[in-house]
Amino acid sequence: MSALRKFLAGWSFRTTTPSLEPGETVSVFVAEYEPETGEGIVFVGDMRLAVANFDPDALGDRVAVRITDFDPDESVGRGEFEGVVEESSYDV
Repeated sequence: MSALRKFLAGWSFRTTTPSLEPGETVSVFVAEYEPETGEGIVFVGDMRLAVANFDPDALGDRVAVRITDFDPDESVGRGEFEGVVEESSYDV
């Protein structure tokens, strides 16, 4: 095995369009809050996830979201807010 091949062993490229399965719980940062719908909005790469029942006090925190629906072709989905995993160290 060449030195370059050894160096690159285990490397892979990340996708900008993650795929999520209903029922899966993910830990994400919520970037926006839409007061008219009560939803938080998450962006991961090209994916957009709307989070129902979001607590606006958790904006900017790492939160747990249970996926309820996801369309991999459009990279959009919906989830339910489950709670704060880690508070942000930044003021939002």
